Amino acid sequence: MPSASANYRTLLRTSGAAAFFLPAALGRLGIAMTGIGIVWLVHARTGSYAAAGLVTGGFAVADAVAGPQLGRLVDRFGQARVLPCALGAHAGAVALLLADAVPDLVAGVLVGATLPQLGALSAARWSALLSGERAAALPTAFALEALANGVSYMAGPALVSVLGAAGRPGAGVLLAAALVVGGGLALAAQRRTMPPLTGHAERRHAGRALLRSAFLRQVALGLTLGVFFGAMQVSVAAYAVGRGTPDAAALLYFASNCTNLVGGWAYGA
Repeated sequence: MPSASANYRTLLRTSGAAAFFLPAALGRLGIAMTGIGIVWLVHARTGSYAAAGLVTGGFAVADAVAGPQLGRLVDRFGQARVLPCALGAHAGAVALLLADAVPDLVAGVLVGATLPQLGALSAARWSALLSGERAAALPTAFALEALANGVSYMAGPALVSVLGAAGRPGAGVLLAAALVVGGGLALAAQRRTMPPLTGHAERRHAGRALLRSAFLRQVALGLTLGVFFGAMQVSVAAYAVGRGTPDAAALLYFASNCTNLVGGWAYGA
């Protein structure tokens, strides 16, 4: 464990690394809060977990479909140009959801379609920063990214559940959006560590790579894991509320993610 800490600290001392990793980690916390925040908000409005699950499912599908397209724009035009536009659209979509200005399902789809993939953008910066002779440090960098994910999905749902159980589900969604937008804008401001833009030939090669069987197997695995995490967000909240102990949802989220956090930390060693 001490060696893992030393590796992570050494990595973050790389010039420019902490300046992009920390804002991305902050935004990633907001991303981890968004889905479960929608569950609490829609359930509070409708009294139905079926409706909450439907809206959260629309959010997740839109996120999965739009995420690669947003990534394609980032590759072509750069994080500094694309991120502010995406974040502005995301803030507007969250405002529609909170104001109940459109049907919840429509708002959920818009929130998912405009959610930037801050973890992927941070990983791309690590790949550019640790190229050449420093490429051997990339596994540790990606382990650090996984650790940030573990922390986010341990703390984020627990925090949103505390607010939801306290009768303030809208506050959880608003806090999530503030973290996403604030962290994303701070990341976009770090221009020095942005990866280089990809040319037309590179984009065509990347498009062909998406059809390789190895990548498609990864997609299938990711889909399976996504179904698990999506189902857990709805069912844990429903279980806690159904037993008359909504406060327990936060503790259940916290406990279920501790093993993921410890596993990611140990892998980095």
